Amino acid sequence: MKRRQFLIQSSLAAMTAIAYHQLPSQSSPIYKQYKSYKSWKSNNSFLQGINAPVFKEVDITNLKISGHIPQELQGMYVRNGPNPMFKPSSYNYPLEGDGMLHGVYFNNGEVSYKNRWITTSGLVYEMFEGQELDELKFKNYANTNVIGYGDKLLALYEIGLPYEIDKNLDTIGEWNFQGQLEQSMTAHPKLDPKTGELHFYRYSFFNAPYLHYYIADQNNTIIRETAIDIPRPVMFHDMVLTENYAIFFDCPLVFNLEQAKANKKPFLWQPEQGTTIILVDRHDSNKKPIYIKTDPFWVWHFMNGFEENEKIVIDFVHYPEINMESHWQAILSNKSNLQRMSIDLKTHAIVSEKLDDHYVDFPTINNEKLGQAYRFGYAPHIDTEILSKKQIPNYFPSLIQYDLAKNNHKIHQFKPGCYGGEAAFIPSGNGQSELDGYVVTFVYNENTQTSDFVIIDPNNFQSEPIATIHLPVRVPSGFHGNWIAG
Repeated sequence: MKRRQFLIQSSLAAMTAIAYHQLPSQSSPIYKQYKSYKSWKSNNSFLQGINAPVFKEVDITNLKISGHIPQELQGMYVRNGPNPMFKPSSYNYPLEGDGMLHGVYFNNGEVSYKNRWITTSGLVYEMFEGQELDELKFKNYANTNVIGYGDKLLALYEIGLPYEIDKNLDTIGEWNFQGQLEQSMTAHPKLDPKTGELHFYRYSFFNAPYLHYYIADQNNTIIRETAIDIPRPVMFHDMVLTENYAIFFDCPLVFNLEQAKANKKPFLWQPEQGTTIILVDRHDSNKKPIYIKTDPFWVWHFMNGFEENEKIVIDFVHYPEINMESHWQAILSNKSNLQRMSIDLKTHAIVSEKLDDHYVDFPTINNEKLGQAYRFGYAPHIDTEILSKKQIPNYFPSLIQYDLAKNNHKIHQFKPGCYGGEAAFIPSGNGQSELDGYVVTFVYNENTQTSDFVIIDPNNFQSEPIATIHLPVRVPSGFHGNWIAG
């Protein structure tokens, strides 16, 4: 070979290598199996299809990407959800199932994924025995939410203490604010974007007062605890935070000890009790809570709340009633829609209005607007026709973006056979408006039995995603996730 031909071929080879290096979608993911556990199948509708657990913990780098990853995305999105390790003899969704975290990491345009079980003390016992233990049926599963607070990453459950997790999703152990917190912390605390305070609560089924409200500062120190009197033990899944109030909806989903002892659903719907709105002054602990009685309804999740013109405005997903049975027919009967409630702070009069007819849940916002007047919110749409056809719950074929100022909405439709979940909003670092940022979620593809992670432009919500990160594994349907910057 002549010197000139050698130089030409060498240059072409080098250019080809550079070109392929700049096209990550042409490369193959690097899959590493961390741990694998014995698999099993169940005929429970909450353990089939999109809900079926996975049995491998993996680390995957060099992920295939369609589109463009915004360079400013530096950090991780992590989502929690139930993923029982051992086949359960019975399964009370959504209260049961060992927690599993799914993390997507962004580093200078490169993306990786990993998943890990949360090794709670209860799960450790069962791993030692190699099976489900009946005596641990109502353990702390740590399966509902995961938040960043100060230098902590905390996995949360309805009852029980938080579990601290490290950045690699490995479990450190229970965390109790350096011994300041007793018994439990629920899964939906509110982090005030203005003060950095964490507002949260716990509730008890056995000891009055049944409800306690807490505030913790930015240094992981609890600076307030307030006992709130309620007449009976009920479930409080979420709360509202505004400029001056912490707000709780005392809905008539009442704990029943006999049901719990019989290993049945421990909650009974008692509409004759009505619903009570509880307003707690978040600045003055000496002020007594305000109790406002209204007709019965149920709420799992709030979108946001704020104060305006001597009124409190609360947007939430409204259920006329709730059926807690663990089968797809019960889920189908629990019709919900987004509603707005206005409470007059002088007269305590309540006015409610329906904002949309879509069956939705898992509402989210740009959390920089938490507790403040805002315009945009997001929620996955629950398609009852698909649910009825599959007889398996948790299929969300689209995401809805609500414009609450114009009282309209836009829909981001996933491709046929693809289903999303709760959306998270990642604010832009130099954002000037509420829409400056990115909407993200996991999307399950039933055709390939794999999942994607999509990044959607909120300014062009109905368009194709900015980027789609293709995972060579399936991510089961889950609950709540958050963006952890940096």
